Amino acid sequence: MKIRLEVLVSITAMVTAVAAVVVAILQTQVMHEEASMEREHQRLSVMPALLVYTGSHIGDDKGSFNVGLVNQGIGPAVIESFSVKVEGVESADWEELVAQGTGGQVQIAGDARNVDGVTLSDLTPGTIVPAGENVVPIKLDTTPENAAILRDFSDRLVVSVCYCSLYEECWNTSNQRARPTPAKMCPSRRGDAG
Repeated sequence: MKIRLEVLVSITAMVTAVAAVVVAILQTQVMHEEASMEREHQRLSVMPALLVYTGSHIGDDKGSFNVGLVNQGIGPAVIESFSVKVEGVESADWEELVAQGTGGQVQIAGDARNVDGVTLSDLTPGTIVPAGENVVPIKLDTTPENAAILRDFSDRLVVSVCYCSLYEECWNTSNQRARPTPAKMCPSRRGDAG
């Protein structure tokens, strides 16, 4: 009887040990899944979503044209590259771009300037656009005639932005597409149009 009691105690101890190992494995797996879900939640809670747009206004006496970016996401967007092209040709600056895109009809600088007001914002790599913020790289206050020319020009204008989240997840977007597309990384070129 004594031997049976010792065997029973040993078997019970062994079953208890195996059960403890199984519980520990399950607990570790649950903790790993919870940690993964927490990381995903944190990642999504800082995800930016930039929208690039062009806008124009043609009034009776005044007109305007602008290019803007708005961060519709819930986290800051870090601009890594910014470029502007007209019909596939990239321009070094806004002055050249507007002149090229309007066939020289609209000039924003120099003696031939025919725009009342020019507001430029720099979008160099590293620029942070907070959630909900709007950035206007160029705004032109001008005549209704020039605003109509600029509105036509905006159909041929491609403004491209590559940006990243704080978790270094990156996206490409432009005024030609409705949604940002994921990018493995942004181009190493560090130029801007302003």
